[in-house]
Amino acid sequence: MDEKAQKQPVFMISDLETLKVMTDPLHLQIFELLNPEPQTVNQIARKMGISSSRLYYHFNLMETAGLIRVVETRTVNNIIEKIYWVTADDIEIDRDLLNFSSQDGQDNVAWVVRSAVDDTREDILRSLRAMAVALEQGAAPHPRQIMIKKLTKRLRDETFTQFLEEFDLLLKTFEDLPDDGEDLEESNVYSVACFLYPNFNFVEEHDDFTEEENDA
Repeated sequence: MDEKAQKQPVFMISDLETLKVMTDPLHLQIFELLNPEPQTVNQIARKMGISSSRLYYHFNLMETAGLIRVVETRTVNNIIEKIYWVTADDIEIDRDLLNFSSQDGQDNVAWVVRSAVDDTREDILRSLRAMAVALEQGAAPHPRQIMIKKLTKRLRDETFTQFLEEFDLLLKTFEDLPDDGEDLEESNVYSVACFLYPNFNFVEEHDDFTEEENDA
């Protein structure tokens, strides 16, 4: 693969317009599907189960924002077909855009969280629809487990920090698992979505006066 097609480790988002482009749930799905290898709009459309005509506009937006790029072109039936790839393996957001002390920062955080939830929901639903279609077309049933769980626990900061380190190692283990490839019938793509955060509640204000003063 030539130098033009090489991916960077991280793409840093440092402006609001690029943040809005990247956090669109459809764009997140395109990025995830396009990350493993260069593909055409038609290839991505088939994986998403939608018409390719719906994706050209979004590919253009993502290319303009620098999130994807054309790494190769080829001629198919006298039509030039572009092959796209992501520009980086991972995406990071400049912390200044997520400064919760400002209204803009709060709006940006809300945008990112909503997009992450929406993307996960659409990813799960698309997968379920694809599995249903495969069964209708005669594929052999092969039940696979889906885990959706929410837990809340009161912990000391030190305990949470230790758990976070162990949890991060577990995610790294998943990330580093060898890819079995599409040629193995028993292999399948699996996804992990994580939301791990401090869960604060608003503290009820206490009255300054005593019970005796209240009775008086």
